[in-house]
Amino acid sequence: MCAEVLSKSDFSVLVLEKNSIFGDKVCAGGLTRKDLALLDIPDEIIEHKITRTAIFSRKRKSSTNAPEAFVFTVNRIRFGSWQKNRLNSTKVEVRTNAKVNRIEKNKLIVNNEEELAFKYLVGADGYFSVVRKYLKLPQEKRLIGIQYSIPENAEPPQLEIHLNHKRFFSWYGWKFPHKDSYVVGSVVDPQKVPIPKMKSNFSKWLNETGIDISKAKYSSFPISYDYRGLQFGNIFLSGEAAGLASGFTGEGIYQSLVSGQTVAHIILDKNYKSKEMESVLKYNAIQKRILNILLKSGPFKAWIHELIVILLNNKWVKAKIHNSFS
Repeated sequence: MCAEVLSKSDFSVLVLEKNSIFGDKVCAGGLTRKDLALLDIPDEIIEHKITRTAIFSRKRKSSTNAPEAFVFTVNRIRFGSWQKNRLNSTKVEVRTNAKVNRIEKNKLIVNNEEELAFKYLVGADGYFSVVRKYLKLPQEKRLIGIQYSIPENAEPPQLEIHLNHKRFFSWYGWKFPHKDSYVVGSVVDPQKVPIPKMKSNFSKWLNETGIDISKAKYSSFPISYDYRGLQFGNIFLSGEAAGLASGFTGEGIYQSLVSGQTVAHIILDKNYKSKEMESVLKYNAIQKRILNILLKSGPFKAWIHELIVILLNNKWVKAKIHNSFS
């Protein structure tokens, strides 16, 4: 996104990808209409246009069949490839298998041998960001996600969110449908919940819900929500490298797109102000407040989960939440 905006300027733009392909990231793979407003994604990239959702507490369920799709699932590798191909008709140079080993003042060392000078550097390199390490920014707030990809069609395609304080504490479990599979997963903050406890509880939940993982592919991944800014002199961070994921839901695609776009505009105009970026930070702050309430709720957490599902069965509340995805 950042490179695409800069491609319309007089700058010479180079994108370095350490892997051979783009987008190979562990992710539930859900986009909202907000994402689609930023990227005109063709239907062949979208696996499911989801209108059916179900929110479960331990005692209740809220189901919705919306009049139009508000969540769209994608394969991250196909999505990344499509994004990369959008740069093919521009002057942006894209290199794969180009790993940045070291950063010096206005200079990169790539693949342990090549030196590349830069006027501006944008780190969009995720949780293990080399650029963030160079800036000596701590990575103190993080989530750990675990996920199984199960080779089975979910028909009809339905997105499920499970609120279960005994299994997921202040967070939740999910079930996302994809083309030939569906993924089930959960996140927690390892500073609040030990990872062995998280894994044990997740296994118990899988057994309780009758989900068969005998043929599933397991993956685990960290998520940063330790945001400390976008700009540091002539160096910028965006997406998860900037710690822009939500500390409650773990979502971060929209935050990444908006921050990439914002960084590009700041490079072009140092006085640029982004309303979208302000909205992202406000949204993350709201998510953080919700998480803090749940963390401090103690034995009342179960009541809060039940109240959430009761409210979600209200037509007015459903309409407000549906509109929030737009």
